[in-house]
Amino acid sequence: MPKKSKTSIAKQKKVSERTVLKLWGEVVKERAGNKCEYPGCSINYTQLHPHHYFNRKNKSVKYDPDNGICLCHIHHTHGNEAAHLDPDFKEKWIASGKRPEGWLEELTKNKNEIVKDNDEYRAMWKDKLLTELEYLTIPF
Repeated sequence: MPKKSKTSIAKQKKVSERTVLKLWGEVVKERAGNKCEYPGCSINYTQLHPHHYFNRKNKSVKYDPDNGICLCHIHHTHGNEAAHLDPDFKEKWIASGKRPEGWLEELTKNKNEIVKDNDEYRAMWKDKLLTELEYLTIPF
């Protein structure tokens, strides 16, 4: 009986949501240069939070780093302008131009896809996120 490759063995292992969301958060923070993306934030916190633009209950973009915003704890959950408290947060953030033109339209299109959040789907995102994280952290 032939030995299974490491790739096929890895695909058989369960991939937890927690693992993929942790990778997602790492990619979101790296993409932001490990800085808060709230417009005009000058707070230099080392503890940053990845925040989902579209709620993570939406399975089709739950692991998509394009659906992520890197925020300090003030702009994530605590201040008057926090993502979880300010009803105008999304509008303010979009108006800041932190993402390229067409970003929201593409993300909304992806959000409306129907997906099954199973081991295979999480394994696919895990591979994508690991590849991107590796690319983002290569020293130049």
